Amino acid sequence: MEKELKKSEFSVHNKLLLILSFLEGGSLMATELLSARMLAPYFGSSLFVWATVLAVTLGGLTIGYFLGGVISTSIKKDKLFLITLLYCGVLIMLMPFTAQWVLNFAHLFSFNESVIQSGLLIILPPVIGMGMVSPLAIANLDATAENSGKKAGLVYAISTTGGILYTFLFGFYVIPRFGLIFPSIVTGFVLGLIPAFLLFKNGWKKSGVFFLIFIACIGYRSWQRKLTNTKIDIVYQKEGILGQVLVADIPIFKNGKTEVERSLFVNRIIQTTYNKENKKFNDHAYFNVTEDILSQFPEKSKMLLLGLGGGVLAEFGTDKKFDVHAVELDQRIIEVSQKYFNLSKDVTIIQDDARRFINNDTSKYDIIIFDLFRGEETPAHVFTAESITSAKKLLTENGLMLINANGYFRHDIGKGTRSLFKTIRGLGLFVELYPTGKTESTSNMIYLVSKNRDVFDDYLPDYVKDNFIASDEINIEDAVILTDRRPVLDYLNEDATKAWRLGYMQYMNQFYLNYHIPLFN
Repeated sequence: MEKELKKSEFSVHNKLLLILSFLEGGSLMATELLSARMLAPYFGSSLFVWATVLAVTLGGLTIGYFLGGVISTSIKKDKLFLITLLYCGVLIMLMPFTAQWVLNFAHLFSFNESVIQSGLLIILPPVIGMGMVSPLAIANLDATAENSGKKAGLVYAISTTGGILYTFLFGFYVIPRFGLIFPSIVTGFVLGLIPAFLLFKNGWKKSGVFFLIFIACIGYRSWQRKLTNTKIDIVYQKEGILGQVLVADIPIFKNGKTEVERSLFVNRIIQTTYNKENKKFNDHAYFNVTEDILSQFPEKSKMLLLGLGGGVLAEFGTDKKFDVHAVELDQRIIEVSQKYFNLSKDVTIIQDDARRFINNDTSKYDIIIFDLFRGEETPAHVFTAESITSAKKLLTENGLMLINANGYFRHDIGKGTRSLFKTIRGLGLFVELYPTGKTESTSNMIYLVSKNRDVFDDYLPDYVKDNFIASDEINIEDAVILTDRRPVLDYLNEDATKAWRLGYMQYMNQFYLNYHIPLFN
């Protein structure tokens, strides 16, 4: 029978207790950021994914605060405080492996069910534990009735300070540089190290399992990295606050021989494919149509590309001897396009948010292209009346604006497309919609926008003009004018985004399993 330990054996010095509260606050925010990025490769990083992460986090804290308050009256509250921190440390270390296991089954449920269930299984357990920490910390400070408020305020202030520092550290440095698995293991280890040592030192030998779990996590991570199929070469994989960017060389049997295709994935959705044998980007209806349109413009036209991707359109523009300026927020995309897709040095690249750039730029462009899909998502703040007005000022009188979007335009699922159409038309611009295919679910929609209707006749190929969607097919009665005060494109596109992501989930899940590609790094 385990020897009963006296209360004094587990007493924690007040300063050490505040240090542990600081680490708990930081670990909480690290867990929130890490878990959101773990969900991104499978579900994207849209509004409802972040809403799930935030709701589950708050729910976990609510449960934790209540449970922590209940057990804080125990005579062994000091021991319980240390055991709770140890429990949190173990769960955070295991979180990336739990996430990979849970997400293997996510395709069995509807999109909403999968997001919520995955969030509950991955995020809730460690967050409940961290919610319990603050009430226990306050109880262990031996606050009297006169100073209990002061002690509680101190604990929450210290914990929140840790959260602030960890948020900046993980968001701007740790996740972009080290990915998700290693930071999770280290965060959990740092949080549980002191409690494990104190518990072990005072006779609770079970805490030694903590160190064994740490060693097992490091070993399992190393083993996982060796699993990737040797037929596929992952040349680049990096996590970041904007999601996952991955470049892989994939053998494809084509025309009686095996060729290697290099593909750029953002949150597991293919953005660009490049054939390494013939040094050409592969056919895609959206790129083919856009290139046919660009071919109608004369040399030395000035082109603004908002969203770089693998650099397909930027490279085509330089081949046409355009003056190409590309705006890209994600430094990783810039790095990948230059290093792995041979983007020309003639392209002027600006690392900036598209909306911020068009608000501040004063140049004039003959061609402006909005190609801002991040996975399947489009940034709502760029597609408002105010933003389009700023872009309109940058467009020459005979210039053309193209916007790439999903192919839905009918029924409720296409309300986002119709709303953007209505918003643009309300600004006094001429706008036509061209679908790249006959099936909405597999097509892109290209908005063609100009100040001058004659531009369509001068610069658009006949097959594009002949296949505009007729105005009477675009029902804008229920459409919404998108403004900065009401930037609701994310909400209006919710069903379209889910449908697009669901199709890729089913396809890419099998692809990743076949090649043993880790869900995240």
